[in-house]
Amino acid sequence: MEKIPPYGKPLYDLIKSGFKPNNDIKLFIGNKAWEKGKNFSISYPHNTLILPPWFSPQSYYWPVKQCDVLIFDTAFAKEEYIEELATSLYEQDANKVRFVNSDYELIVFHKE
Repeated sequence: MEKIPPYGKPLYDLIKSGFKPNNDIKLFIGNKAWEKGKNFSISYPHNTLILPPWFSPQSYYWPVKQCDVLIFDTAFAKEEYIEELATSLYEQDANKVRFVNSDYELIVFHKE
C-alpha cells in the first residue's frame, strides 16, 4: 500500500471501495496540524487529512480522487509550499483544491 498521510486510512478505504465523502476533505497543515486533525477526525474520520510540519507533500499518496479539498494552515506556510501541496493533490485527481489563508480569504487553485 502507498504511504498515505496521517488520519488518511478511513478516507483511503472509502475511496478504494468506490465511494467518496459527502463533504470537503479538510487538510490541516502547519505547527498545529496534528492537534487540529486529531480533533476534527473524531467527528469526521472520512474527511480528515494532515500534512505533518516540514514534510514534503510529494512524500504521500493523497486519497483525494474526485474529491474537493479545503486546506487549513495552522501556522504561516509559504506560498510555494501551499502551491506544491495543491499540485500534489491535483496529481492524485482531486476535483477542487481551496485554501483558507490567515485573513480568512478563500483561495482557489486551478489545475494546470
